[in-house]
Amino acid sequence: MTSFFIPGLVDNPSVQSTYEQMRRLAERRMGRAPRDRRIIELWTRRGNVDCVTTVGEPDPICGDTVIAIFDMGPHQPFLVYHRRGDVPFDIRCEVLEGNAYDVAEFDP
Repeated sequence: MTSFFIPGLVDNPSVQSTYEQMRRLAERRMGRAPRDRRIIELWTRRGNVDCVTTVGEPDPICGDTVIAIFDMGPHQPFLVYHRRGDVPFDIRCEVLEGNAYDVAEFDP
């Protein structure tokens, strides 16, 4: 089991405020708030490839570091936030359509 983290951030206040900022961005982008669950791994099909997308690891498709995964709710997409290289503010969001095979959450 793994405690909640955001890659590259070490102190808890920064982690929490950054996560809340990403949640607000997700809500603005999608028109609804993400679910409260904090996801560490997402098993899904992306294009023609079965993938495991893991926070803190390179994204299996683009190679950028995964910094957060949000569940937008039943029959809604997942959002994956990536950071390109070691640049702290070069963050992008990918909308993953389709169903997840499985999801693992951080320790409560």
